[in-house]
Amino acid sequence: MQWPFRHRYPERRPEDVDSNEYDYVVIGGGTAGCVVASRLSEDPKNSVLLLERAIANDTWMSRVPLIGSNILSPDMGAASWYSEPMEHCDNRRDLLFRGEVLGGNTRINGMIYTRGSVADYDLWASKGHPEWAYEKILPFFVKAEATMSRPKSDYRGDSAGYLKYIMLAMGFGVIDDINSPDALCDGISALDSTVDKNRQRVSALEAYLPLDTALERRTNLTICTGVVVGRIGFSQEPKGHRAERVTFQKANSETHKFYSVGAKKEVVLCSGAIGSPQLLMLSGIGPRQHLEQQGIEVSDHVAIPVGWEVPVTESLTHLAISPLKGALEFFKYVFFRRGMLSLPIQVLSLFVQDSSLNTLDKEISEEKQVEVGNDASAHGSKNRLPDIEVMPLATSAMDDLEEHERYFSKIGVFSVLATLLQPKSRGTVRLGSSKPHDRPKVDLNLLRHSGDLELARKAVRLALKFGDAIKAQGFPLLRGVSVPKSDQSSDDMDSFIRHRARTTYHYSSTCRMASESDAKAPGVVDDSLRVHGICNLRVCDASIFPQILACHLMAPVVMVAEKCASMILEQ
Repeated sequence: MQWPFRHRYPERRPEDVDSNEYDYVVIGGGTAGCVVASRLSEDPKNSVLLLERAIANDTWMSRVPLIGSNILSPDMGAASWYSEPMEHCDNRRDLLFRGEVLGGNTRINGMIYTRGSVADYDLWASKGHPEWAYEKILPFFVKAEATMSRPKSDYRGDSAGYLKYIMLAMGFGVIDDINSPDALCDGISALDSTVDKNRQRVSALEAYLPLDTALERRTNLTICTGVVVGRIGFSQEPKGHRAERVTFQKANSETHKFYSVGAKKEVVLCSGAIGSPQLLMLSGIGPRQHLEQQGIEVSDHVAIPVGWEVPVTESLTHLAISPLKGALEFFKYVFFRRGMLSLPIQVLSLFVQDSSLNTLDKEISEEKQVEVGNDASAHGSKNRLPDIEVMPLATSAMDDLEEHERYFSKIGVFSVLATLLQPKSRGTVRLGSSKPHDRPKVDLNLLRHSGDLELARKAVRLALKFGDAIKAQGFPLLRGVSVPKSDQSSDDMDSFIRHRARTTYHYSSTCRMASESDAKAPGVVDDSLRVHGICNLRVCDASIFPQILACHLMAPVVMVAEKCASMILEQ
C-alpha cells in the first residue's frame, strides 16, 4: 500500500544512466549506502549515483514497527537463501536473510540501536587502527542520532517492566543506558529502537534519503534501482590501480544486456558483509588461489533458541490467528499509535559476562549488586565486554520454516535467544558461480570452535534458569517446546545446541580492516576503508569490522558510513 497523495520515489532505470559519468558511484542502497549517498550529495556540486538491487518499496505497512519486522514476508523486502551444510550443527542448512530494498536491513530488522562498548572499539585501536578508537568514532554516533528517550548529553545526539524485575530477582543489575560510554557489561537494559515520535519505523532510507530529500537532489543524486552489479573495472596508474567503471545488469530480467557508468572520483562499495566480498571476487580482487581454496572468513553471532508453549493470548501468535485481535491492534495503532503493532519485537536484553555465570547458583551478595548498579564503579568496566546476550521474545525464535509452519505458527510461544556475542568460530563466503545474480555460498560454520560450544552450554542454562524464574512468578509457561532433554547431561545439552544453533543475521568482517600481511588473514581495506592497491575504491559496511562487535550491528554500520563519507569529503 503506497502512501496516497504524494510524489513517487524518484527511481531511475538502468537505461537512464547507461554510459554516464558521476563523481561518486555508491554500490548498494542498504544501511551504509543510504548514509554515504546522502552525505556525499549534500554538496550540489557532487554528482552521485546510487545503485541498488531492489526498489524503494516505501509503503505505509513497512513503517509499522512489528509488521515491518516480519522477515518471512517478501513484501517487506527480505530476501533469503540457505547456507551450506554446517558440519558442527548436524549438517543442517541455516536460512540466510538480508534486506534487498532501499534502506537494506534497517527496513526489516528488529530496530535495535546498540553502539557497542568502549572496549569494542578500543580493541580495534589496539589492533593497529588508532583512528577507530571509541573517542575517535563517538562524534559519528552523535551525528547520526536524535534521541527522544534519553537526557541530552555529550555522548547522545539531539538531531520493559515485568521481565526486568524477574532478571533483577535473579541477581542482575540495571544498565540505565546501554549506549553510554560508562555502560556496564553485566545487567538488564531496555533497548533503544529506531522509531519516530509517531511510533513509525525509521530506516536508513527514511533517516537519510526520504522522499523530500531524494526529490530535492534529483539534479545531483541519481538513484538507480533494480540492478545487479557484476564487475568493477580498473585502469593502471603510476600509484596503483584505479576503479574506473562499474558494470551492471537488470536484477529481474533474463536479458544479458550490460550497462556501465564511469566514476570520476571514487567508487564506494556498500553491499553488505556477504554482497561486498562477492563483488570484489567477481571483479578479480584478492589472492585467487587462497580465495578458491579457503574462501573469505565471515563472523556472526550464534544463537540458541530456548522456547516454551504459553497460552496464545500471551504470544504474538494471537495477532496472526485471531482476526478480531488483529483488527483491534490495527485500530489502536492507526488512531492512537499504541498497542502491539507500535512496538519492536524485542524491547529488553540481559547482557552477561562469562565470569559472572560462576556466581549464578550462589546468593548474590550486596557488594555484587552495588557494583552492577552503581555508576561510580562503571569506569572500571570499560575494558570488559559481555559474552552473552539473552533476548526474550513473545514469539517463536526457532528458524526451521517447515517446523514453524507445521507447529509453532499454531500455538503461543515464548522464546529466549541465548546469543554468543564474541564467537570464536569463523565461516566462509565463496562465489556460487561467475554470475552476479547467483547467491554466494555461505558456510556459517557455527560451533566449529570448541570454546563456542562450552559457552553455549552456559548460555542455554542461563536461559533455562530465566524460564524457571518467570514460571515461579506465575507466568504461564505450559511446557518446553525447544529445550534440552536434560540440562545436567552434557550429551543432551550438546545435542540440543547443535540441533538448534542458528544465525542472528549479524554477518561481518569479510573485508576486514587490516594490513595485507596480517597474520590472521590478509586484510582487504586500510584505515581509510580503501581497498589495498586501489586508490579510489572503498568498502563501507559491516564487512570492514576488524572483528565482530559484541552488540547488534545497525548503529555501528551507520557510524562507519558517517565516518567514511567524512573521510571522502575531507580528502
